[in-house]
Amino acid sequence: MSTDWGAYLLSSNNPFRPYILPFLSYTSIIKAYTAPIIQAVTQKPDLATIALLLLIIFLSLKILNMLLSTVMFWFRLATKIIFWGSLAIAGLWMWTRGPDGVLEDLGHWGGMWTEEYKQLTERAKMARGNQQPYGSNY
Repeated sequence: MSTDWGAYLLSSNNPFRPYILPFLSYTSIIKAYTAPIIQAVTQKPDLATIALLLLIIFLSLKILNMLLSTVMFWFRLATKIIFWGSLAIAGLWMWTRGPDGVLEDLGHWGGMWTEEYKQLTERAKMARGNQQPYGSNY
């Protein structure tokens, strides 16, 4: 006994009929609203081209927004990891060396950096002093 599946779905002896009928009414409502729009777009190819272009632009901007969100998530995560990691390292340093040891280390590093800065500025002054002024080759 071969019957049409559409006729079976809409028949009164189908147990799923109460679930199917609201779905069919929703699809008919959607079709009633979208059919004039689809017909107008298909009759005028210029509108179809513009609509397709707008759809492509919209989708590309959505994809770009997703990409931006992903990049910003990873950037924020890396920033938080660096911040909290450096805070943990500073706390561990303070825990192992104590406040006096930390101040002693900072003073030592500050002295080394100022010596290096002085040496580099003197080298720069010497290099500038050895330069010939422009036009002295004549």
